[in-house]
Amino acid sequence: MILRFVIGALVGLLGLVGLFLAAGSHDGLYQAGLIFALFCVLFIFWLIKRSYDEADRERQADH
Repeated sequence: MILRFVIGALVGLLGLVGLFLAAGSHDGLYQAGLIFALFCVLFIFWLIKRSYDEADRERQADH
C-alpha cells in the first residue's frame, strides 16, 4: 500500500517535470510535455481506482 503512494508521488513529480518542459519549450517538446503530464495524471487516477477496487474486494470477502 505504501509503495503505491510512493509511486504516485514520483509519477506526480514526473508530471510536473513534463509541464515545466512544455512551459519552457519553443519547439515540439511542448506537445510531448503536455502528453507526458496527461499520461501521469491518468496513471495516478488508475492507481486510485485500483486502490478502491482492492478495498471493495476485501470488503465483499468479509461478508
